[in-house]
Amino acid sequence: MFVKDIMVKNPITVSPDATLLEAEKLMSVNNIGRLIVVEDGKVIGMLTDSDLVHQHELETKVEVLMSTDVIKVYEDQTVQEAAALMADHHIGGLPVFDREENLVGIVTAEDLVVGFVREESQAKITPESAAIYLSMTRSREYEKYWLEKVQGYGYRAAITQTGASAEKLAIKLRESTTVAAIARGVISENSREKMAVSNAVKDAYSQLALVNPGLGGGFKIAIVRGEGRLAVAIFGKFGHALVDGPEQLTVGTSVI
Repeated sequence: MFVKDIMVKNPITVSPDATLLEAEKLMSVNNIGRLIVVEDGKVIGMLTDSDLVHQHELETKVEVLMSTDVIKVYEDQTVQEAAALMADHHIGGLPVFDREENLVGIVTAEDLVVGFVREESQAKITPESAAIYLSMTRSREYEKYWLEKVQGYGYRAAITQTGASAEKLAIKLRESTTVAAIARGVISENSREKMAVSNAVKDAYSQLALVNPGLGGGFKIAIVRGEGRLAVAIFGKFGHALVDGPEQLTVGTSVI
């Protein structure tokens, strides 16, 4: 499946000279969480609803808050490549270009999940990919779909969620994942297998902590057991009273 198969065409754009109030109205009216910033026909930035959360000066220009480090994807790249870009750069959406460098769409984390639900192919995915799709589900319906799909590949899987302050987040992630894994039969209740879960969670959490040291947050965690290894995906937001960060995704693995 290619990005062009799941992207939203004719994406909503905004000028860097527009005010944040105008940008907020665009997002609200179109029920979207991000805008592509375009100047003279060229993409120069991205603005998300998270950027607006704690900004009270709504007459401020979009160019002040927008991210200028634009990560793009091409319409003929695979959905797996788009997912990897989002995971690597800890972002929830990508502008889509054709090979002539024309803006043709936008693809978000939600689009990835919906796209894979539509896909008819029965090609076996890796435990890491399965964990990513599970962690990014937004509804019980998609959770159930992916749990059943993952089990159809011969894997065992579980999904849970937790939130905590910075001091307790690593422990909460490990405890919640271990409890869910035991309850769903992903692992048995012995020290070796629990240690494998702990190592995979630690691997994923360490990547999050590098980007947002000293912050707590709320996250969805998926764990998938394949042949000889565990994969854990953590998806969610860091935040506290003064910060509400963008959604981020990391993956950790461990031998079992």
